[in-house]
Amino acid sequence: MSESLPEPLAAVPYVVIKGSGDCYLVGSRCGHCGATLLGERMACAACGMGDSISRIRLANTGRIRTCSVVSRSYPGVPVPFVAAVVQIDGGGVVRGTLRDTTTDIPGPKIGTPVRICIEDTGQRDPGGRPLIPTFFDP
Repeated sequence: MSESLPEPLAAVPYVVIKGSGDCYLVGSRCGHCGATLLGERMACAACGMGDSISRIRLANTGRIRTCSVVSRSYPGVPVPFVAAVVQIDGGGVVRGTLRDTTTDIPGPKIGTPVRICIEDTGQRDPGGRPLIPTFFDP
C-alpha cells in the first residue's frame, strides 16, 4: 500500500491549485467598469457595483510596479531578498518575492517584465502540507 502525498495548501486565498498540478491566480472583473482585481470580490473596488462581478483566471506575466531590497526579516527567513509589487498583464496587482535577481541597492528596475510562479518551494504547514506561495522570475 502506498502512502499518498498530502494535498498542497495555497499560501494566499487568490491562488488556485488544481489536482492536475495546474496552479494560477484568480481575480474578479467588473462588468460595469471593466476593472480587474486580484482575488474574488463581492463588489468592484473601482466603481462599487456588485451585480456583474465575474471570476477570471489572471495572467502569469506582469511588470514590476515597485520593489525593495529587504535586509531584515523574521528568524529563519534568509536575507537579503527583493520584495516586489507586480502589475499583472491584463489587470490586477500582486505582491511577492523576486527570485534570481541582484539584491544590490537600488534593486531591479521598475517596469522589468516578470513571470508569476506558483510552485512548491519546500515550505510546509505544521501538518506537513506543502504551502504553495507566489513569487516572480525576471
